[in-house]
Amino acid sequence: PQEKGSTFLQLGSSTEQQLRVILEVLEEHDWTSFAVLTTLRPGRQEVAAYVEALTDGSFIGWEHRGVLTLNLSGDPDGARLRRRLRDVTAQIRLLYCAREEADAIFEAAHAVGLTGPGYVWFLVGPDLAGSGRLPARV
Repeated sequence: PQEKGSTFLQLGSSTEQQLRVILEVLEEHDWTSFAVLTTLRPGRQEVAAYVEALTDGSFIGWEHRGVLTLNLSGDPDGARLRRRLRDVTAQIRLLYCAREEADAIFEAAHAVGLTGPGYVWFLVGPDLAGSGRLPARV
């Protein structure tokens, strides 16, 4: 039987606007526990700081489970990436990455069972807008 995939949301706007909308969606669904995952791409510190500012200044009881930075270099078989992804306990994940990094991350997440029902991923980043193709393992 075919397994139902994770939820995927793609927005064509600035990263700040994307984060505001994503947090509104999380609030609407009462999904207050989430983690932020980034790669080493420029802007990751600003994304983490902006998420913290949005959640700290809110009356919502956010349970921000921290920021995990994923290093995709020097990991040809993806073993380190899979191990790091398993360390994240939140089922809601905000992923800040480049378009070309998303496939490797979702392939690793799929390999460790983190892309099926019960997991929600939001992709955030300036070069994700307008892409007509979803990552292979969403």
